Amino acid sequence: MNPFTLTVEAFVTMLIPSSISSLKPLMTTNYEVVSIAELSEQIQAYSQERFTGWLDLKLENIQDQQWRLYFCLGSLIWGTSTVHPIRRWYRQLSRHCPRVVAGKESTPRHWPDYDVLADWVKQGKFQPEQLQAVVEDQIMEILFDIIQWGEQLRYRSGGERLSGGELLYRRCLGENPKDSKIVMIPAVQAWRYALKLWEAWQRAGLEDVSPNLAPVLLKPEKLREQTSLIVYRNLSTLADGNQTFRDLSVKMNRNLLALIQPILPCVRQGLIGLRKVEDFSYSLKRTTSTTDKPRESTTAVNPEQPVNPKHQASGPLVACIDDSRIDSLAMHKILTEAGYRCINIYDPVQALPILLEKKPDLIFLDLVMPVANGYEICSQIRRISVLKDTPVIILTSNDGIVDRVRAKMVGSSGFLAKPINAEKMLNMLRVHLQKSIQSSTPIPSMKDKSEDPLSTQSHQSQLIDKSFPQPL
Repeated sequence: MNPFTLTVEAFVTMLIPSSISSLKPLMTTNYEVVSIAELSEQIQAYSQERFTGWLDLKLENIQDQQWRLYFCLGSLIWGTSTVHPIRRWYRQLSRHCPRVVAGKESTPRHWPDYDVLADWVKQGKFQPEQLQAVVEDQIMEILFDIIQWGEQLRYRSGGERLSGGELLYRRCLGENPKDSKIVMIPAVQAWRYALKLWEAWQRAGLEDVSPNLAPVLLKPEKLREQTSLIVYRNLSTLADGNQTFRDLSVKMNRNLLALIQPILPCVRQGLIGLRKVEDFSYSLKRTTSTTDKPRESTTAVNPEQPVNPKHQASGPLVACIDDSRIDSLAMHKILTEAGYRCINIYDPVQALPILLEKKPDLIFLDLVMPVANGYEICSQIRRISVLKDTPVIILTSNDGIVDRVRAKMVGSSGFLAKPINAEKMLNMLRVHLQKSIQSSTPIPSMKDKSEDPLSTQSHQSQLIDKSFPQPL
């Protein structure tokens, strides 16, 4: 069974340089990987013989661990993996070219692929060093994972070999691709660097800790007793079970090893657990059954009257103002899968103009952001007539009475503690949207009732049916 879903496979394919993905293998030879040392010899041989093609790696008895390394004239040019391909690409873009994922409605469908980045380099819109860094980090992550899994399988039980891996490499006998857009990384040099990273990982006692795992709090009370308040708050924010160590490394702009080492004692004591997480959704939408879809209003629409774009989708429009792109993407996924429309705003300076343009039905507002914090933005929102009644929910990890009081003073409608819990978030969303609709519905006069005693009740029922998606 192919471990990729159809949408993810399409996403992974689009990331591969077109000049390579179009090549057809003329011969395939299978190898069995006995050790990482033998794999090192194979990569050195590919470099010396200026091999063009790709190398497929698969671990025995583990279906969800597969990798592909692409070579051109003996150099590495790309790599793919069945583990978190969308998260991985998002990390590379966030780290090396954050502007391309900073759009207020950015989703994986809007992100550039390899060929687009290469075209931007040709057009002078993108620095060659940025593309080089994207390719290098993509390949290094995959090489590290191959080494870690290979070593774990061989020495997981007191040095006794448990299982090997199957190495498939496909040599293309056609002409080498003549494409100046391809970034070429010396294969032997990259492999040796990945081995050094693995050696440092071992020295830190992290042999059994994958950087693709996400930390999650298991015993928050005991953790609070054993750490300072600042450390506890930081860990509560980071260890939400939704962000991998690699995601957090990019988010915090910290070295991966330096990030994990302080957390390791808490992991060994059972205060923090490590869990597998799914990849980001490519479409950010789920397939719903007829019983799962939000109910739509039966109100007739005048075909000659232009439809307000805001109401073309099934659910209300929700704005998320948060400078963390990983947090924003997670919230986008929660909201869109629940039937709501969502816009992400990463730059707090641009928040007000976007809110005035979009006029969302509800706003989630992060408290701690650069330049302008959530209190300041909320206060500004309340001074704008068209937004003064829009529900504003403050998001923060500082779940204290002082923060709640201050948030209330600047006009916030609610307070939601991080890490974000999808169920609590959606429940709060429904409650405040319903309050907003009820407060904005005018009380009819006696004259209105005498003309049509059911009009107001019918109209309000239609509004509620249309505005609230059914619970998942």
